[in-house]
Amino acid sequence: MKNYCYFVEGQDEKKIIDTLKTELKLIQPGKVQIVNPVQERIKASRLNSLTMDTTIILVFDTDTSSAQILIQNINFIKSRPNISKVVCITQVRNLEDELLRSCSISHIRELTNSKSDREYKSDLIKISNLANRLNACGFEQSKFWAKQASGVFGQIVNQADEIRKIR
Repeated sequence: MKNYCYFVEGQDEKKIIDTLKTELKLIQPGKVQIVNPVQERIKASRLNSLTMDTTIILVFDTDTSSAQILIQNINFIKSRPNISKVVCITQVRNLEDELLRSCSISHIRELTNSKSDREYKSDLIKISNLANRLNACGFEQSKFWAKQASGVFGQIVNQADEIRKIR
């Protein structure tokens, strides 16, 4: 069995990934760690504890103006002896935009039944039935993480298909 470790930007991405891999069984199982690979330099200490032949999956937003730290992180991770592969998943603009594209909703607050778009993130983290909510909102995996980024992130190929479980 392959080892996967997801590096995600925040609690909301962690909640989505945990739901996609555990309840919905749409993506490969693996550990999820919160680290923003676009803004934070990944340290050797974070990678040293991972087992040999681990695939790192970087999930990141593309709504910033620089990919420099991300590219340095990708090269650094690839150089580590226990890492077999780096898979990049570009969230074109951000997680909210990905969810709007892949669900039959007009506003992100509809996913969590929040009073406002501003409350969506905290409500998403608290929700206990996220898989049911995604299904009720017509979630389509084929539309989630399906777009290729442009601009400074255009050189980074969206490799989401590499971790999807085909149904």
